[in-house]
Amino acid sequence: MEKLPIHLSQASGVPFYRQIVDQLAGLIRSGQLPPNTRLPSFRELAPQLLVSLITVRRAYADLETAGLIACRQGQGTFVAGEIEATSRKQALAEARALVEGAVLRARQLGLRGEALRAQVDRLIGSEDEAGTTGRKEKGREHGRD
Repeated sequence: MEKLPIHLSQASGVPFYRQIVDQLAGLIRSGQLPPNTRLPSFRELAPQLLVSLITVRRAYADLETAGLIACRQGQGTFVAGEIEATSRKQALAEARALVEGAVLRARQLGLRGEALRAQVDRLIGSEDEAGTTGRKEKGREHGRD
């Protein structure tokens, strides 16, 4: 079986199982691991990543709960066949939670209304509105709002 491009970092402060979940989810959502791709077993992946079987088992359990992988008794673990809808829902839920946390923190720092909205607009940098919005944003950046 081909080695998965997963790289763990002790320095990140993120638990290994979470790094495995995040990286595998990214590979699956990006299509680098297409549906029905067989994944390494716990026993194959643990020594490859230099982690315990429990760490890999926990990561796989989280990915299975998220609907990204399916464990088939006696056959192995596979990228789920119908991941798009489930994956999109999960990604939207995670993104919403992150944005809500960031907005809450920004409000705690005193940003409200149009000032907060302007910061979010700058971060998004929407490709769809590159024409008029791009000019409007430049005006704001130069203090003309």
